[in-house]
Amino acid sequence: MVSLQLSVRTVRRKAIIVLGLIGSVGLIACDRAPVAAQPATDGSRLYGAYCLSCHQARGNGVPGVQPPLAGTPVPIGDPDTLLAWVMFGVRPADLPRGHYAGVMPQFNYLSDAQLASLLTYVRSSFGNEASAITVEQVAGVRLQHAGR
Repeated sequence: MVSLQLSVRTVRRKAIIVLGLIGSVGLIACDRAPVAAQPATDGSRLYGAYCLSCHQARGNGVPGVQPPLAGTPVPIGDPDTLLAWVMFGVRPADLPRGHYAGVMPQFNYLSDAQLASLLTYVRSSFGNEASAITVEQVAGVRLQHAGR
């Protein structure tokens, strides 16, 4: 009977340790700080579906892995450069190489309206104050890079 009690205690302790570790990883993955609830827009929903895991809830990225979107040149700079990067992986000339281990996926399978909404959200969130991206701008960049 004693050995049975010890094994139950051991299992409980290990379960508590494992749950604690899972909780710690969850906090790191959630960008640590809570984000104030805001009404969801199409752009914010798309961000949650396609960008959140890499760029985090506050747009701070993951140091050494994925870059921040908050206040950095590419998201708030030239819309065509941002579109070419997000849609086709055309690396902006002024984006430094080697700082981040992650790879930017290509989202050219999203519709023009989805991309306009998503990137307008990024350009106007996280303290960014850049102009909206239009469906026409997305269509123009898609046409420029046709065949990729």
